[in-house]
Amino acid sequence: MSDTEVYDFGLRLRQLREARKISRKAFAKKLGVSKETIYRYESNVQTPSLDRTKQMAIILQTSMDYLVGFSDDPGLTREQRKALEQFLIAFRE
Repeated sequence: MSDTEVYDFGLRLRQLREARKISRKAFAKKLGVSKETIYRYESNVQTPSLDRTKQMAIILQTSMDYLVGFSDDPGLTREQRKALEQFLIAFRE
């Protein structure tokens, strides 16, 4: 990301959550917070802790670097990860 680009944590969080087809309510339940807290994260009104950000990255199958704006690569989707694992297993055989 260049210095002139604007980074938006909340937008990335919402896009990843929606791409994974996880509702705010379900995401909040997995994180142990209210759906209003998820709304505040996605609206950039509230910033999650480092531990909470780590939990989000795990649930959304992305890197913390992507969530916090250090990388523009969101990582692999579950389907892509499974395909890669199957390829590597077949390759080893």
